Amino acid sequence: MAFRLFPRNEEFFDLFDQSAARVVEAAKAFQALLKDPPHFRENARAVKEIEHQADKVTHAALEMLYSTFVTPIDREDIHALVTRLDDVADFIDAAAQRFVMFGVETVPEDMHAQAQVLVLSTERLSGAVRALREMKKPESIKQTLMEIGKFEDEGDAIFRTALARLFKEEKDPIRLIVRKELLEITEEAIDRCKGVGHVIEAVVLKHG
Repeated sequence: MAFRLFPRNEEFFDLFDQSAARVVEAAKAFQALLKDPPHFRENARAVKEIEHQADKVTHAALEMLYSTFVTPIDREDIHALVTRLDDVADFIDAAAQRFVMFGVETVPEDMHAQAQVLVLSTERLSGAVRALREMKKPESIKQTLMEIGKFEDEGDAIFRTALARLFKEEKDPIRLIVRKELLEITEEAIDRCKGVGHVIEAVVLKHG
């Protein structure tokens, strides 16, 4: 009968789940921010608090990684997974804070569409992360990762259309620069979800 000389630390999976959950919370808080322009400042603070919570989970996971001899999946995959999840939360927070920094007063429909894609992508991402704990249905995980890829494609299409419309219709150069940056950073948050998906895919290929 096979046995392990050192037990695997399954607490890593708890931290993965917590990190992914914070990312979903951040995406939903960002979507709520866009729907409530009079309260951008308060809602941006709420996103910032979620990002701080995500940072704490990341730090806890990295500290555990440095002190654990035997890990449930490869060490480099653990590092990549927690840091890339943290990147998603960071970009969502950066997008939220820019609404306050730039004094934005109205939100174009294109950004609402971006935010919806972001929420759906983070929700799928959280599901894929949860499924890593037992790895019983690798095909299901792969299907979820394909959905995340489709959301990235949808986000790209929204971004390109919005950017083309912006350059065609916006005559004020300052407003154009601001809107362009808001679109770009939100698009980057969506793209980062796919980056996490690549890490999950690598784990599935090794252990699924």
